[in-house]
Amino acid sequence: MPASKDVPQLAYIISLPRSGSTVLSALLDKRQGVVSPPESAFPQVLGTLSTEERKDRLWMAALYIASTFTPTQLNLAEAAECMDGTNEDILIALGHAVAAKLGRDPAQIRAVVWKSPRIVGMHAGPLSTKGKFIVLRRHPQNVFESQFRVGFGEKNRNPFRFAVFQQSYEHAFSRVPPDRRIDVSYDSLPGVLEQILEFLGVREQGEWLEGESSLKLAAENCYWMREVTGEFKNNDVEKRARLEPTQVSKLEQAMSLARPLRPFLGPVRRYFDRQSLAWVLNRAKELLEAHRQQG
Repeated sequence: MPASKDVPQLAYIISLPRSGSTVLSALLDKRQGVVSPPESAFPQVLGTLSTEERKDRLWMAALYIASTFTPTQLNLAEAAECMDGTNEDILIALGHAVAAKLGRDPAQIRAVVWKSPRIVGMHAGPLSTKGKFIVLRRHPQNVFESQFRVGFGEKNRNPFRFAVFQQSYEHAFSRVPPDRRIDVSYDSLPGVLEQILEFLGVREQGEWLEGESSLKLAAENCYWMREVTGEFKNNDVEKRARLEPTQVSKLEQAMSLARPLRPFLGPVRRYFDRQSLAWVLNRAKELLEAHRQQG
């Protein structure tokens, strides 16, 4: 349950990319009392900041926008107003600000659910809060099949690389305290929503009657989100059938080889996370420089 009736419960959806985190985020965001800000690694980025960096609200705002991978409704100035206090204070303030921009009453928010499937191994930021974790998993064949349908999945079309990448995520999941997490299967959606809401301490009140969803608005500019923000339908069996039998065999062999390596894949996860963090830092510097030139 939240610390008090006035403080929303923080939560983080973490999953292997292409595992349905957008679907889950969209389903939760429809429920009254819940707001799901745009997909962002900012909860993890917060845990990397020095005391000196935290004094610069505009820099933190640039980091928020740079680490948010679908359009956010907040501009730099609006985000900067949220950058005060603890990590929990900041993440809740951003959730309230997004809700207000969407036309939802922030006073009604009982849970702020961050969708954070990237930089997933950097737990310091999320763990410094009272946040809970929703660990989402999808059938590995479906996650692998989806690598052939997105440009950024090109490298993971190699079965063994994909298997190592997957197990590096499992290594990160294993570091989340059991008493702060709920494990969810994609195949259990949408039926498991009631259990998740109970886990978050949110009383089921039906769908929002006011305002908009950040995911629905993002889908207007992000074509790949349009399918998952509509009515949910699980087509995974049909999608798995697209894989050739030889691909399935190679994938199963690769996963058998990679699974025992999980305890040793911390450095692999850190390598991928550092790459993502470096991209965020560079992007934030560009955003801040453009802002200063305009100002």
